[in-house]
Amino acid sequence: MRRRLVRHAPAALVVAALAAVPLVVTNNYYLDSIIVCFFWGSMAATWNLVGGYAGQLSLGHTAFFGIGAYASSILFARYALTPWLGLLVGAALAAVFAVFVGLVCFRLRGPFFALVTIAFAEVGLIVASSLRDLTKGTEGFNIPFRPAFENMLFRGKVGYFYLFLGYAMLLYVISRAVEESKLGYSLIAFREDEEAARMLGVPTVRVRLIALGASAALTAVGGTLYAQYYQFLDPASTFGINFSIQVALLTMVGGIGTAAGPFFGALLMTPLGQFFRAWLGGGAAGLYLALYGIALILVVLFLPNGIVPEVRRRLGGRAHAEADDDAA
Repeated sequence: MRRRLVRHAPAALVVAALAAVPLVVTNNYYLDSIIVCFFWGSMAATWNLVGGYAGQLSLGHTAFFGIGAYASSILFARYALTPWLGLLVGAALAAVFAVFVGLVCFRLRGPFFALVTIAFAEVGLIVASSLRDLTKGTEGFNIPFRPAFENMLFRGKVGYFYLFLGYAMLLYVISRAVEESKLGYSLIAFREDEEAARMLGVPTVRVRLIALGASAALTAVGGTLYAQYYQFLDPASTFGINFSIQVALLTMVGGIGTAAGPFFGALLMTPLGQFFRAWLGGGAAGLYLALYGIALILVVLFLPNGIVPEVRRRLGGRAHAEADDDAA
């Protein structure tokens, strides 16, 4: 018990420090930047449950995100259902859709799995664009601004700050729980060697379906938070392939298959993208993406395993060196 408390003490200190940020930072721009980091780190963490621990390269997670965003928003705008319940509806729909996708796609291997997940995401984009009476199509769906806690709408950034911080904490705790559970060991065994995992009795299809369903549900919850924060949805940004690519890249930068990796990836790359966008402005539209890509390539070249595994390796090497010195 004592060892567990010591192990989780750094994370607790980080959370306490983050919770105190609004007391010190009052500038809305900086608060928004931190909220965006929380959001992308959380989205990368949901992808990591499947893409990291199970090694299944899904590029269709944007479909789950869009389902959650549109489901809760339509229920709130048309039927006055609180988003706190709407997110549960969206999560359930996304999980059911994910299980269906898994049953179809898990028979495929390698890049074919990724290609089929892209196809499912494109189906979501087409449906959201076509159902104009329900989703407003390409015109975009506006969410009425009625600030109240039950509506998950706040007048300032502080309410959203704690909302997204809580969501990020939830994803981190779930990721750590998966790492230390039988489910996590089964997913990692499948990722490392599918045939060997089956010979050892690992139910590879079932554990992957559980991981994909949980990942989809949590991604849909993020869709609801995104919708209530920005109060506007459109098919291109909600179901676009860029979302899936972004969460995968952030996880790879931070450390794939680690609980903290997605958040470190978001902490590094999200502000960098915002800086390039603000620095270049409208005079060089699109150039910031090239600089962002160059920075991403440099990170991958010098930290091929990601930030968290590299830090662990260095700290582990230092600890072994100190132990050898003490022994000498």
